[in-house]
Amino acid sequence: MDKSLFQGKAAQKSSVYAGLQALVADEFENSRVSIRQMLQGLGIQHVDQTSSGKGVVEACRSRRYDIVLCDFRLTGGKNGQQVLEELRELQLLKPTNIFIIVSAETGRDVVMGIMESQPDEYLSKPFTQAVLARRLERQFLQTKALSSMKTLLANQKYQELIPLCAQHIEQQGRYAAWCKRTLVDAYLSIGALQELERLCQVELEQRDVDWALLGLARKYLEEDDLANAVSILQKVIQLFPQTISAYDLLASAYEKTGRLEDAQAVLDDAIKISPRIHKRQKHMASVSLANGDPQSALKASQQTVRLGINSIHENPDDYIQLVDIVAESASQVESSIERKRLLAEASQALTVVSKRFADDDSVKLRKTLAESRFHASQGQMREAQQSLKAAKQLASDLEGGLPQDLVVEYGKTLYNAGEHEQAETILASLVNDQSTSDALKQQAADFLDEPVSLGAKAQAKALNKEGLSYYSQKDYLKAIHEFKTALEVSPRHPGLNLNLVQTCLKLMEEKGNEPHMVAECVQAIQRLKHVSPSHKQYKRLSALKEYLTKHYKVMF
Repeated sequence: MDKSLFQGKAAQKSSVYAGLQALVADEFENSRVSIRQMLQGLGIQHVDQTSSGKGVVEACRSRRYDIVLCDFRLTGGKNGQQVLEELRELQLLKPTNIFIIVSAETGRDVVMGIMESQPDEYLSKPFTQAVLARRLERQFLQTKALSSMKTLLANQKYQELIPLCAQHIEQQGRYAAWCKRTLVDAYLSIGALQELERLCQVELEQRDVDWALLGLARKYLEEDDLANAVSILQKVIQLFPQTISAYDLLASAYEKTGRLEDAQAVLDDAIKISPRIHKRQKHMASVSLANGDPQSALKASQQTVRLGINSIHENPDDYIQLVDIVAESASQVESSIERKRLLAEASQALTVVSKRFADDDSVKLRKTLAESRFHASQGQMREAQQSLKAAKQLASDLEGGLPQDLVVEYGKTLYNAGEHEQAETILASLVNDQSTSDALKQQAADFLDEPVSLGAKAQAKALNKEGLSYYSQKDYLKAIHEFKTALEVSPRHPGLNLNLVQTCLKLMEEKGNEPHMVAECVQAIQRLKHVSPSHKQYKRLSALKEYLTKHYKVMF
């Protein structure tokens, strides 16, 4: 752009920008000064500066800026992406605020992480005053046109927001695309699923659009129509492989349908594209754990902790989960040096919990329980009992007693420390308590089913898969061998035990009554005394018991 022409345009805009207040954050003083001069050249006279992420947060507490230009690299540990996430969480940004992340980073992981945090603009260094002017003008025009709608959106006044968005779309306004995307969220928030479907279908009649497909998928997820949700999300990923939110939604859908291996594979794909998202790594850790994959769980848990440091996302759950995963996976590490490093990492995580969350009594209890489980995993039973004793004292000192959401952790710790009977009693009471949430019931039931290490779970899972394969081929003897081998490492698992019973019964249908086979069935069912009427395998268990009683005169 011709310099004189640019200066003329800048002068025209100076009166528009004159009353605005801006904040510039950059670790280097010369960069801060340079950007400040650019802004002042555009007519923005009030420009504050800071070098740290903490400085940005504190500045935004004391003043509501119109424009924030924040570099990704800042002093003090907190980066620009973490600053934006924290400001939003603390509601320190005005709905009409223009937040621009500036960065010289070229790594795909950093760029994708920044884009997922959805700043209003992303500026790559170095940039000129003319580039900054164009970006600010674009954002200023959008903010001016959408000011009332953005304010309603921030205040969650969806009933008032929807007609304004619809009107802008009908008038073919410049920001119709923004309004359509916003309507998807608004309709979902108020449960207007038919309106949401109409909006998306109208768009999809013209062409495939990522937001419309995602909108439909989210609608199906809301209705628990997982098959249609999965189908659409698979299509989104095929057509728009950079639409990263589709991967997260698909993983959640797979998880709900019990397809945990598929969920882990999708999350792995997402992490390859954009690894610097705390929630995604945390999800990966939990799914990997459920799959009995301690190494993947460990890697994701380590990343979760690292991404939480200096961010609004940091919480004791991540550190405690890391301790538990290290306890599970350390024994499978061949290198003694690496094992020692891992154990030191777990000890450090416990220390961090003690220091950073020292004022929370429930966190103190959780940390002490995790400490007991950690010692037990290393065969240090005396130390495990000492920590458990301390945890029991902390639990008794808590006002109102042990919170229900900590009962599962407490039960696991008791079991790992050798107090099996008490652990089973506590967890069974949780499962049978009508006031217990479904999630907690499932956690307790899962542990009662399989109170073994991740390595044992993985081994049992693989053997069960082999057994099912032989069963489908009607090779019942080999299937029985695989199921019995699996039960040696995971003896309480309902699915395994019932698979063994069912296979024995199939074999006896062919060969007739064989007492040792009947005995196998009785022993398998006796191992399932912990299965309550609310358990997902209870109906199958009851049916097989009735069959044995009717055809083989077995009494239970």
